[in-house]
This record gives sequence, structure tokens and C-alpha cells, in this order.
Amino acid sequence: MKVTLNWLKEFVDIDISAEELAEKLTNSGNEVEEIIYQNKFLHDVVVGKILEIKQHPNAEKLVICQVDIGEKITQIITAAKNVKENDLVPVSLPGASLANGINITASKLRGEDSFGMFCSIEELGVTDYDGDADGIMILDNDLVPGTKIEDALLMNDVVFDVNVTANRPDCMSVIGLAREVSALIHKPFKEKQYSYKVDKTDNVSNYVSVSVEDSKLCPRYMATAIKNIKIKKSPNWLRARLVSVGIKPINNIVDITNYVLVECGQPMHSFDHKYLEGNKIVVRRGKKGETISVLNGNTYDVNENMLCICDKNKPVVIAGIIGGTNSCVSDDTTTSVFEAACFERANVRHTGRNIGVRTDSTARFEKGVDVGSPEVGMQRALALVDELQVGEIVSGIIDVIKEKPMPRKLSFSLSRISKLLGIEIDNTKVIQILNNLGMQSEINGDELSSIIPVYRADIENDADIAEEIIRMYGYSVYDDIEVPPLHSATVTVGAYDKLLYEARKLKYMLCDYGYDEVVNFSICAGNVSDKLLLNNNNQLRQMIKIANPISEDIAYVRTSMANSMFSCIAKNESKKNSDFRLFELGRVYLPKSLPITELPIEENHLSFASVNSKDDFFVLKGVVLKLLSEYDVNIKFDYSSKEFLHPGISADIINVDTNEVLGCFGKVHPKVCKNFEMSDNVLYGELYLDKIISLKKKSYEVKALSKYPVVNRDIAVIVNEEVVIGNLETSIKKSCGNLFYDVKLFDIYRSQAIGENKKSLAFNIKLLSYDKTLTDEEINGVIKKILKDLSYKFGAELR
Repeated sequence: MKVTLNWLKEFVDIDISAEELAEKLTNSGNEVEEIIYQNKFLHDVVVGKILEIKQHPNAEKLVICQVDIGEKITQIITAAKNVKENDLVPVSLPGASLANGINITASKLRGEDSFGMFCSIEELGVTDYDGDADGIMILDNDLVPGTKIEDALLMNDVVFDVNVTANRPDCMSVIGLAREVSALIHKPFKEKQYSYKVDKTDNVSNYVSVSVEDSKLCPRYMATAIKNIKIKKSPNWLRARLVSVGIKPINNIVDITNYVLVECGQPMHSFDHKYLEGNKIVVRRGKKGETISVLNGNTYDVNENMLCICDKNKPVVIAGIIGGTNSCVSDDTTTSVFEAACFERANVRHTGRNIGVRTDSTARFEKGVDVGSPEVGMQRALALVDELQVGEIVSGIIDVIKEKPMPRKLSFSLSRISKLLGIEIDNTKVIQILNNLGMQSEINGDELSSIIPVYRADIENDADIAEEIIRMYGYSVYDDIEVPPLHSATVTVGAYDKLLYEARKLKYMLCDYGYDEVVNFSICAGNVSDKLLLNNNNQLRQMIKIANPISEDIAYVRTSMANSMFSCIAKNESKKNSDFRLFELGRVYLPKSLPITELPIEENHLSFASVNSKDDFFVLKGVVLKLLSEYDVNIKFDYSSKEFLHPGISADIINVDTNEVLGCFGKVHPKVCKNFEMSDNVLYGELYLDKIISLKKKSYEVKALSKYPVVNRDIAVIVNEEVVIGNLETSIKKSCGNLFYDVKLFDIYRSQAIGENKKSLAFNIKLLSYDKTLTDEEINGVIKKILKDLSYKFGAELR
């Protein structure tokens, strides 16, 4: 929420700097995320009046202007087409530093002197004001030449952008934050008394009646009428206030409701009376088949779960969210009905999510608007109507209320509060803190009694009171916390759970290989199965649809990490990033059945990808083997069944003992690359973490190096093209028995000479004994066994 320093000063006499105030607010729990100085780019900019315009003698597109800047007449050269004589414009003088980075100096343009520059709203950084962003800003003709532009535009304020926590809806207003400031700086809060004139000859009952059918969803609804309205532009001070907090001024009626929203935290709505059929306002749930066209240009279906403000026949407002076009104030409005109400926050939140609309009113109602707020908001709005002479206020205010709001009296144990805080605070300071916060309190023995105002609905128990005391005592006002020694403390040794511990180790390994971590959404579009070329009977096609998606692009939860990674790669490549490695640790969601009747299976996966001309299938295989190197598992590689991987350059990782698939890797299918608009050199891998971390870790036996030599033998065999190399290596290892030391493929050869659909594979085999030097007879026996097993299992022939 944005609030200005001068606005706060209307309620509290602030005598500290903006920076100090921001620090105190932050320390008290209302974090000031940014301090914005409105005049940051307005120094050395003044109001100038153009007295004379002449054509530049040496430039067809330039003109020379004589400009009155108050203390003197100065000459400025411009190419602007939207200025004329007697216009008042912003003039940046030498020394000015504008919002677009331009530093103004005196200069010569085509041989003529220019001592400044006319400014547009963009160059001044005041784009919230009406006007052509490219043309020169034309000011109101009642301004005096030489006036500082920050004074002319009423932009000499400081804006605080405050992050209000969900438990403090009372701080979603200038008044709420002013109460906090009052307590922080020990200055009294100035309660305002609003007064206004009414037409006693006329009554609100002549214009509208109110009926509330669901008091649970609408505990309070207030309404009154204003007649003989003159719709016009609001005065500059009000417009400037709204602009400073990010609200665009519309007209005097709408601006008043927005002003009350910010100052009092009470959302309001103004109806054009002539569109309220039957002169009725009915607060009820929507009916099936009803629709409403609203101010954002959309039309929504209404249902029984939505609270609506209706006239005799139709909905005219979605309660707490947005008004309809069928009743809103327009330039020809002469009579308006003002609404100030309180709506149940859960219903506003659910309705807003269902229709995908969020407004400033929604933000307030979602956090909670107390039942006393509509009365304050209505009084302030009517006082502004009278002050601005917008129209005539009729007598009477309709107030349909479920229960009159009353302050609550709560009692707390001081010893309990001290135990919660871990320190004891002097009773005098406790009373002072709570009284400053508007909670009138007294202490009798161990009992602390406090009267909780209506707007502090968050105060319910001793923990809440303890929080109020400590945030003022230790972090904001007194800063008196002294941490007592821990006499009976014990040290708890922390540790990661198994999944997180193992996942972090795998992530560090990938970082060592040059991979960068990414975090992608776990929601995706419904067409990803087609983009990934998944078969119709593939379980991964069974995706769960979100009940209330924001758009169809993020309407389903993912069943594979591949889509997220490929989309990320495509986005990087679109930004001309062409050499990178990425990985993501995340979850996939597999439904037990569709439509879902129970929670889905959530699996943890690790995906990784390489977009690098130097990487190939074997490099990726090396990464996979490294990631699995600490686990005691016998794996083999088989042609992958994943449709999004290249059928000939990919593999599934299989646990030989259980036949479980632990993951997959390989080159991405060319059609998938095209579908995701990626380059065709993408390598991708995915490991199923839940299965992997359940494996036993390798245990190592410490053995002395053998004093006997390692024996090297090379063999080359011819096999069918579809035979997997990893399976041959596994067979060789088994055939060697206790003499096995290592096996490596060092050559693949194909030619017409060895036959069609055949390949020659050459392996280097290392044999070693810890007991003796191997004889030729023993070595030849092992080689014969290897060849025999390869022939029997794979049809291999010695080349």
C-alpha cells in the first residue's frame, strides 16, 4: 500500500525525517519497501509562459521561443509541434537532471542559443498525469510563471510503499498507518470529526430502499443519495493525492470514493440512481443464469456462491470486487446512491479467484474490513461531497446492520506474557504502549485488562498482546530488549531429511559439471502431451486440471519435468542464449484416477538438459553415471521408451536387480524440438529421485594394491545394430568372474563388408588377480568364455 508523508501529517504531527519514520514503521512490522521522493527529477524545473515563437533561421523543424520564467525572459529552442504562444509549459533549466537521464545544459542549436528545454510528462517522470507522453506537457493556465513545477503539480511529497501483513487489515489505510505512527513517535492521533449540510426537505427513502438477504455474507450495508450532481474534474489537490498513491483520477464522484478507500480503508461504490430499477438495492446471492457486464469490459456468469448487489431485477455489482456497467456513474449522472458496506472476506476471496478479477476493493475485503468501517467511510465521503460542492446530500442514511460493533474487553496474565517474551517489562511501559496503540489498559496484580477497539479484530489472546508490546518495546520505540542468559538451554543438532540431503548432493554434482539450477512452474498447458509426442495410452497424458485456472496456458499440473525444461530452454534460446546447461529439482503429479477422488501421487524428479555443441549422448551418460556413482546399484541401459527422446540416441536407466526404471536420458526427438521451437542439439535427462534415494549407498572394502600385473586384451565382435552396448559390457563383466578389473568400449565400426544392419564393437578388457600372475592359459580361458557368452546371448561373432 502507498501512503504519503503529508497525508499522514493530517492525522499526526510528524517531526522526524522520512527515512527515520520508514525505519520505525519497518521495525514495528509494517515494512516500508520503498521511499519515493516525488520531486526527485523536478529540481530546476519551473513553470514557463511562451511569449513568442519564431522560426529558426537555420533549421526548418526548429522554432525559437521567448519564455517568461518569472525572474527573467529566456530563450529556448524546440522541435515540439503541440506548443503555441501563451501556453504554460514545464521548463527545465541548466542543471536539471530529468527522469529519462537527460542532464540539461545551455547549448547552441544550429548557431542559436538555447537555455533549457520544454518537458513532456515522461521526461518529468509524472506519467500518471493526463497528457501526450511524447508531446510537451501543457499546464493549467492559472499557474504563475516561475513557480517550481513540484509546487505547481503538488508533487513535493514523499511516498512510502508499505507492505502490510495479512493480520493487520486496519493498516490498509492512511488512518490505520497514522495510528501506528502516533504510537511510534509518541504524538497524539488527531481524530477527525466530519460535518456536512443536508437537504432536510428530502429523504433517502425517496430514492432507494435496501434489503439484505444474507447477513452472514454482508453484516453491514449503508446507503444514501446525492442529488443535483455536477460531474466534473476534481480539484488539483485531490487529483494529486490519488496520483501519488497510484490511482488515476476519473471524475469528482469516483475520485471521492477512491479517496475514502485510501484514507479510511473503506471500499465504496457510487450508483447512477436512474439505472436502479424499482429504486431498490437487494444484497443477495446470485442466481443461475444471471450475467453481469462489469467495468473491466468483461461479462461474467453469476452463480449461487457469489454475493451480488442487485436492483429489483438484475445484479449491478459483484459484491466487494467490481461494479457493473449497467449502473455506474457517467458524465450525465445527476443523482447518485453511495454505498459503504462490509462483506465476508472468504466469499470475496473465492469469488475474485473464480472470475479472475482483483481490485483495490478486493485487496481490502480479502484481509477484512471491520463492521465499524462503513460508517467512518460514509461520513468522510459525504464531507468531501459537501466540501467539493459536488451536489446536494439528502437527509438520512440507510444502515442495515447485523450487530452493532462494540469494543471488546479482554484480560491477560502478565506472567504468561513475560513467559512468552522471555523478558519482564515494566508495567508502566506496558500500559503506555497499549494506550498509545488505542487499547485502553490497566493492571491489577497479575491481570492486564485491555479494551480492544473494533478495528483491531486481530487481537484475540495473550500471544497477540505480547506481540504488540514487544514490537514497540524492543524494535521500534524504546529498543530496550536485553537478552537474558540461557541457564537451561540445550543444543539441538540440525539435519536435513534424507530426500533434501541426497538431492543437495546431486545438485552440487551437476553444478560441478557446469549446470545452473532453474525453478519452473509445476503447472502447464493442456496440449503439452501432444507437443511431447506422448502416445494416447501413455499414463503421463492423465493430467489433473486446476479448478480455477488463470489461463489455459497454466491450467494443468505436470506429469513430466520435460515440458517445463523444454519451455525454459526455448525461452533462453529466444534471447540468443545458445550454450548452457540447466537442471531442476521438482515434483510431478500422477493421478490415481480421473476425475480425481483422492490426492495424486507426488514424485520427486531431477531433470537436467544441455544445449551445447560439445556435448553428446556419451557426455550425458557420463553425467548420469557420476550422479549414480554413490549408490550400490547394478544398472543397465536399454533403448528408451520415452516418446520425447530420440529413439536411437536415448536410453532408460534400469535397475538390473528389480527391473525398475530409474530415469532416462538422451537426445531430444527432432519433432519435439520443433514443437517447442528449440534448436535440434538438446540433450535431456530425468532421474526419479524417490526410487534412487531408497537405494543403498556403496560400501568400500579397503584392499592393498595387487602386486601382480594387470593383463590387457582387446576383442572385436560383430553384432546386430539393435544390440545395446551396455548389455555386452555387463555380460563381459560376469564372464570374467573374480578376475574382472575393467572393460571399456574403444571403437565402433560399420561398413558394407561386415553386413547390413551390423556393427563391429571393440572392447579393451583388463584382468587382474590378487593371488598370482595370470598365465596365458587362464587368460585365454576367460576370453573364450566371454566370446561364448556373447555369442549365446547376443549372436555375436568374433571379427
